[in-house]
Amino acid sequence: MNETSNIADRINIAVLPFVNMSASAENEYFSDGMTEEIINALAKIDGLKVTSRTSAFHFKGKNIPIPDIGKALGVSTLLEGSVRLAGNNLRITAQLIDAPEDFHFWSETWDRTLDNIFEVQDEISLLIAEKLREHIGHFEIEEPPEARPTRIGAYEWYLKSKSSFAKFQQADLFRAVDEIENAIDIDAHCPFYHASKAIYYGYLGLVDAIPGKEAFTLSKEAAARALQLDAKDPEANYAMGMVHYFFEKDLDTAESYLNLALKYRPNYVNALLGGSVMDVIAGHHERALSRVRKAIELDPLTPSHLYYHASALQRMGRYEEALTEVNKLLNVLPHHTNSYCLKGTILTRLQRYAEAIEHYRTVPVSPEKHVHYYAGTGIVYAVSGNRAMAGKYLLKCSAQPQNLHLAAEENPAVIINIYLGNIDLAFEEIEKDITAGKYYLNFYQENPAFKLLIDDPRYRLFNTIFKSTGKGPDQGAFEDQGIKKKELLDEKQLEAYSHQLLEYMATKKPYLDAGLSLRQLAQQLGLSANQLSLVINEGQGKNFNHFVNHYRVEEFKQLAKDPSRSHLTIVGLAFECGFNSKTVFNTYFKQHTGLTPSAFLKG
Repeated sequence: MNETSNIADRINIAVLPFVNMSASAENEYFSDGMTEEIINALAKIDGLKVTSRTSAFHFKGKNIPIPDIGKALGVSTLLEGSVRLAGNNLRITAQLIDAPEDFHFWSETWDRTLDNIFEVQDEISLLIAEKLREHIGHFEIEEPPEARPTRIGAYEWYLKSKSSFAKFQQADLFRAVDEIENAIDIDAHCPFYHASKAIYYGYLGLVDAIPGKEAFTLSKEAAARALQLDAKDPEANYAMGMVHYFFEKDLDTAESYLNLALKYRPNYVNALLGGSVMDVIAGHHERALSRVRKAIELDPLTPSHLYYHASALQRMGRYEEALTEVNKLLNVLPHHTNSYCLKGTILTRLQRYAEAIEHYRTVPVSPEKHVHYYAGTGIVYAVSGNRAMAGKYLLKCSAQPQNLHLAAEENPAVIINIYLGNIDLAFEEIEKDITAGKYYLNFYQENPAFKLLIDDPRYRLFNTIFKSTGKGPDQGAFEDQGIKKKELLDEKQLEAYSHQLLEYMATKKPYLDAGLSLRQLAQQLGLSANQLSLVINEGQGKNFNHFVNHYRVEEFKQLAKDPSRSHLTIVGLAFECGFNSKTVFNTYFKQHTGLTPSAFLKG
């Protein structure tokens, strides 16, 4: 890896599923759960890009070369490890791997008890983050808050619920709810458990597994309890935001909770996607696209996220771009019903009516079954001015309701009647749909049909859809969240501390300590680890490892000329200079000199 390459391009990592090394295969949920919790902990670090669980778990149990995994996920660093659980004893191993070069640059083993599992997770995640920063470049790391204990029985139910929920099948979703209730029965004071309950019920409401009102009420109660216990819980903030968006139609409040979820977990894919949808409604188009594109980057192996991108572009009126994106998705998932229907909408907006009509004749409802979508066809005929065929298909829709485009939840009795001039009938349906909280009305402003009603006094009905508009000022790039971070160091401090660092390295030679860490060196200099990281990266243009190993390589070059050390092997000499690994020494020596150590000595 070229040390002068852009550091920012390399601050990304994927956590591969930890291997279950326990005697019982039934403990698989525990190793999977530990993996997810480490992902979530790292995902809280702003400036670090962490691949989502979904894409990372794509490689579970697969024997694929490390460079290929890194390329598929778009990351430079991989974390892999194992978990061995025996009674109350826990052994966790972890190693960080440079994905392009396929070499392990750090590994560690922890033997702990389960008395405070959250403390163990925080300890491991913090150390991983610090070692990652030493290797790839600067980002700020906050000390985790003091972890509260939980009873291991509750934590096991929590992990089991996570495992069930990740399967996304209705029976498993209900099982996840039962399992998280068991965890709460044992430990009702853990915010994570209530936050998970809020997520589960919210999802059950979204997929209509239980009535929406019931689901969102339970989700809101659980989220409120979680926030009472920990106002910074990202999942609780996300769940509360979704409740206010889907159920209470309060965009201002929903957006505030989504922003908090992203503040406390900048790599939260669901919050990025949810926030992008609300941004489209509120007119914050660039932020919407930034959010959805980052979600795709963090979860590249979940092609269905392309639907959010295509849908956002379509709702912005960028139809050609939307068509390109939806075609990408359909090339991978040709039976994705919502995307198939979305393509029909885009073709209609592009006035490619014949293509749209033919397209709607074979809408996939499963890999094995295709149907003729009457609502979509009728709308195309209505938009194109074919009143007779539009009326014919409106009758078909009444006799055989379909609603295949679930994400848009089209009502042909509204849209077709508008184009047929049956405005009274259209408004009767609109009133019913507003009362029922139909989702397609959230996007009434971008639908050309509704623009035909603007001069009708009854158009004010649309003003009752939302309690608030979410149209506060767009702060630009969403990563800033409208908050300017206080600079760690100004230019004068950066220059002064850089001079202090170089002088200290030359006179004290701390790099001779093979165990030297960024945090230890910062303590020796009287700086915080965050400050020293910035000094090395901004002041010296290197990451910590490259910076320190440069001194070690230079020390090796000097000692190699010393006759008194001629009895030492190359590796022995490298160890005297502060290296503790032959592989790391050889790698960094060639990077710094362009030669192998043997070739250097012969020269």
